[in-house]
Amino acid sequence: MEKQTLMISVYSSIKDAMGEINEMTLFTEATYRRDAKKAYLMYNESEVSGMEGTKTLLTLESDRVSIRRYSENSSLLKIELGKWNENIYNTPYGTFLIKTNGEHITWDDKDLLRIDLLYSLEVEGEGSVPSEVTIKIEQKRG
Repeated sequence: MEKQTLMISVYSSIKDAMGEINEMTLFTEATYRRDAKKAYLMYNESEVSGMEGTKTLLTLESDRVSIRRYSENSSLLKIELGKWNENIYNTPYGTFLIKTNGEHITWDDKDLLRIDLLYSLEVEGEGSVPSEVTIKIEQKRG
């Protein structure tokens, strides 16, 4: 499939160990491509997400989604259903170990693109109670 340019909304919600919820919605342009084995969605973050200057690449391969961020805060998060993965998150303040466990993954591009992710995220040294992260990405018509 050729690379397509799409308008998307990216909704994210992070529920921390104390039950507090931080929500954000970003509207942006993205590029989308699918080949025989993988699908790729790339978009630029903005000041809305607090990661201005960061490119985010989501890759679907089989039943695993990878979220790679390119900037001074580089990271690669691997999300697989029912499996904890260890990931490295680099920041100007140091490198952190982050564990992720996929709870729900939907990636549908039959009509308009729709991606739904729900995963647990545990940061090294932050205690053993993981945060719950929801990401919903929808292609906008037009």
